[in-house]
Amino acid sequence: MITITKYSNFEGNVGKTVKIIGILAKEIWQHLTVFIDSHPYMNYFDLHDGYQIVIYTKDSISCADKIEIIGKLIKTESKRKNPRSKIHDEYFEYQLLVDSWKCFESYQE
Repeated sequence: MITITKYSNFEGNVGKTVKIIGILAKEIWQHLTVFIDSHPYMNYFDLHDGYQIVIYTKDSISCADKIEIIGKLIKTESKRKNPRSKIHDEYFEYQLLVDSWKCFESYQE
């Protein structure tokens, strides 16, 4: 298992089981989302380096502080179309299918 501490480390780890530490987002950014039968709960997750990703879980997360999540890193892709041009841009986001999570009562970086 790979521990990821920065968003820039996601590239090259798609499809692998990874561990990430962060917090459930209080401010939600706009993201691509998908529906995954096996992981029906969706949360926005802030990484400590200022990035936010979408995570999918099998059950509801009830942590108030830092969380350690372990799961499979996926790449969600879409096409973005500018209605004023004929250019279609490829767009993707890294997201996580969470296998397990653990709350931290008090976490020190």
